[in-house]
Amino acid sequence: MTPRTITLLVDRFQTLISALEHGRRFVALETLLARGRPSNDGHASFDELRFALWGLAGTNPLPVAALTRMADGSAHPGSDAYWLRLDPVCLWADMARVIMARCGFADLDEQERNEIENTVRFVLFQEGIKLHSDHPERWTIALEQPLPFSFSPPEDAMGMDVADVLPDHPAALYWRRLLNEIQMALHACPVNVRRRNRGQTEINSVWFWGGGLMPAAAASKAFHTVYANHPVTRGLALLHDCALHELSAAETADFTHDGENILLDWSRPASHAAIELEYLERIAAQLLERVKNHGVAVQLYTGGGSGRWFDRHCRWRVWQRLVPLENYLAAKSALSEND
Repeated sequence: MTPRTITLLVDRFQTLISALEHGRRFVALETLLARGRPSNDGHASFDELRFALWGLAGTNPLPVAALTRMADGSAHPGSDAYWLRLDPVCLWADMARVIMARCGFADLDEQERNEIENTVRFVLFQEGIKLHSDHPERWTIALEQPLPFSFSPPEDAMGMDVADVLPDHPAALYWRRLLNEIQMALHACPVNVRRRNRGQTEINSVWFWGGGLMPAAAASKAFHTVYANHPVTRGLALLHDCALHELSAAETADFTHDGENILLDWSRPASHAAIELEYLERIAAQLLERVKNHGVAVQLYTGGGSGRWFDRHCRWRVWQRLVPLENYLAAKSALSEND
């Protein structure tokens, strides 16, 4: 009989532990990693894993924008629109290349963000495209027809020459032109002029990505309750009519009345690694208590294709010594050496 399962996704785990001071210990997380049994997820990205966990593996391209619109706005699952996401980014140029240096608004205040948003909105309006900005840093647009190509996710484009990652399909010429028009408008935007004169980072472009139609719900519901801030997971939870909570509620939840299968998608900003890992450590300790006293099993995913399954039998794998989180910086090799 399969035990009641709590699945914990830890996006950007490597980024967090790489920022820790040497020797910092997190016993609950170390216990899950060291004594849990290996369970490979086999997916290249966390978004692919998110879809697979809901029984939607093989969806290509991933309709991130449609689920973002559902999570942040009011798109109906039956919508036949083709959704495309666009995020504010900072591009850096030298004599030969244009590099994506940052995604998001960085240190801009609300007034500056609104000015950037309105600049982009006006360019799109002239093209007959409506900008949906239900969330301040992830925008979406709806198209009447699917695109015959796909844009690379921002994490794949980060640090790359934009010319190398933009699609070269003939139908992409329009979108390259539109991107150039947005960039010219943002270059002349007063907020960017002020920031340029002060030597501050500019938001000088957007990045199109995540295009797709709203997916159909899977035949069976993978999870009964979801704790998440990530738009893809929240969109999937709404699509499957699950109980949905903000991630912050997980710290005080006891999960008793949350059903058989629970998903915690930890994807908060990694700006303060120690603080974020302390938050995650408290959740991990609570999950270990549920394993010990209530027979729950924990499925942990930390990226890199690696996962750990921890049930009450794993508690007795005491020969697997606990090691600092920094030992897992090379996730695949570190996990395999510890089994």
